[in-house]
Amino acid sequence: MAVLARPETLSGDLLIRPARPGEQDVVLDLLAEAAAWLRDRGIAQWPKRFPAASVRAQIAAGEALLVEDAARRPVATAVVSEDEVELWGSEVAPAYYISRLAVARCASGAGLGYRIIEWVSGKAAERGWPYVRLSTASNNPVLRRYYEGAGFEHVADPPHARWPTSLYQREVVGSR
Repeated sequence: MAVLARPETLSGDLLIRPARPGEQDVVLDLLAEAAAWLRDRGIAQWPKRFPAASVRAQIAAGEALLVEDAARRPVATAVVSEDEVELWGSEVAPAYYISRLAVARCASGAGLGYRIIEWVSGKAAERGWPYVRLSTASNNPVLRRYYEGAGFEHVADPPHARWPTSLYQREVVGSR
């Protein structure tokens, strides 16, 4: 079941909604902008452009989300899924998994990434799920501190991952 079936207010004038079929370029552009921003800072974490097929699959599964400002311009994207078996295995407590979180550099309002994380945590709490999880590059200390600042705790660095990866989870308040 997708985390979101219809648009909702994220905060203020910001709307969060599922990306629609045909919007893969909108998502890809947000991700490419974030990847370029990272590269400008010497962080080679993401490809210049993600494969369009992977974004289309995430849209079809209802996992790709877009955040729009008051003018309904896309200002952020994230993928929220119900599992990430490749990294976390299948024998874990239920959780929402956040990936490909990217905020446009021109986005108004500081802390938009944190607001998206809080929103996902609220959705997990509604389901009674105890965690929100994510993976990040283990060799990116700035991003690791960002997630730690959002309340995530480091769980492991899986040796079988395709790239240097750190797994993080955050306990969901009100889930139990």
